[in-house]
Amino acid sequence: MSTKAVLVGLSPGTDSLGTIIWPAEYAGRLRAPLRVVLADGGSLPALYNATATVRIRYPRLALSATTADSGLPDALLGRTGDAHLTVVDRAAADAGMAATVAAQASCPVATVAPGTAWDGENRPILVGADGTEHSEQALRWAFTEADRLGRGVRVVHCQPHRTSTEQRNSVFDLVSLFTGRYPAMAVQLHTTVCPPAKALAWHSPSASMVVVGHREHGVGGRIYRRVLREAACPVVIAGPDTILDAAIAAPALNTVRS
Repeated sequence: MSTKAVLVGLSPGTDSLGTIIWPAEYAGRLRAPLRVVLADGGSLPALYNATATVRIRYPRLALSATTADSGLPDALLGRTGDAHLTVVDRAAADAGMAATVAAQASCPVATVAPGTAWDGENRPILVGADGTEHSEQALRWAFTEADRLGRGVRVVHCQPHRTSTEQRNSVFDLVSLFTGRYPAMAVQLHTTVCPPAKALAWHSPSASMVVVGHREHGVGGRIYRRVLREAACPVVIAGPDTILDAAIAAPALNTVRS
C-alpha cells in the first residue's frame, strides 16, 4: 500500500467539502494520509468545516490541513514530492491549473467535480493509449494503481482515422506486458476508429477514473481538455515527471480486444 499522502489543493471559490470527499475515500482505500492545502485567498472557515466533516466521516484517516501564501500551482508543486496523487477541483482544472501542476509534478494530478464520491461498484480504471511515450506513462500508472485498489483496467485505443499498424502493435505489446505482470487483473482492450476524447467520455460512466498522458500542446492537450469537460468520473493526468514503477518484462497473457 502507498505510504505517500494524497494531496488536495483548494483554490479560492472551491467547494471545499465537495472536493475533499473523493480524495478522502481514495486515501482511505490506499491507507495513505490526506494532506489539504488552501491556496492564497481561499476560505479558512470553509476549510475548517470541510476537514471537520471529513474527520467525522473517516475517523481513522490521517488528515492534516495547511494554508499557503501563494497561488494553487505554486502551493502544490512544493509538496508533490511527498504525494502519491494530487487532487484539484474541476474549476481549477478548467483554468489550466491541473495541467500546469502535472507538467512538473512527480505524481499524477486528478481533477474531480464537486460532490464526486466513490460508490460500491467495482469499476475499472479507464486509460487512453495511442502508442506514444505519453500513453505508456498513463498505462504504467493505471495498471499499478488498479493493482493497489483491487480494480480492473480498461484500455481504449482509438484514432480519428485509421491508426498505423506500428502504433496499434505498440499498444497491444504494452498491454500484453502489463497484463503479464498482473495476471489476476481483469484487463480489457477496446480499439475503435473515432476521436479519442469521445471514446473516453463514452466509457467514463462505468469507470472509477480515467487516466491520460500529459501533452501540454497539440492534439494531446485538446484531448485532455475535452475529456475534462465531458468525463463522468475523475480525470487523472500522468505527467512527464511522474515517478513510474520499475521496468517490466513479462509474457503476454489474456488481453481482450474488441
